[in-house]
Amino acid sequence: MKVLSLTSNRVRLEFENILEKRQFNDNIKNLQGILNIKETTNTLTINYEQKSQFDYFLRNFIVPSTQLKKEVITLDKDDLHYYIAPLIKSNVLKALWSVSLLGFKRGFLMFTICTLGVGAYLKNEF
Repeated sequence: MKVLSLTSNRVRLEFENILEKRQFNDNIKNLQGILNIKETTNTLTINYEQKSQFDYFLRNFIVPSTQLKKEVITLDKDDLHYYIAPLIKSNVLKALWSVSLLGFKRGFLMFTICTLGVGAYLKNEF
């Protein structure tokens, strides 16, 4: 569902399919404050009273849930560490990389566990 237009007493909603539109229409029929509902193929135009039950439902549930929230994906220090650390072959450089990026305690622990512990075990085992 997408809000196409919203005024003080009218809203126009677009739906992905007719079934979704019918279910929404059936669910809101009994809400107080709806004056008129006009249907087209995939849209509903609803006239309603201000400060009614439908107005409250619309402003607090429908509109916030349909607003697009862009999620910005960025790389943080952990991601950089895990992507670049396997490419570094020298243990000294790998230790410096871990400590500089993750801090002394966490970087040293990650270096010793991953590089010296697990890495050496896997190289000897396989």
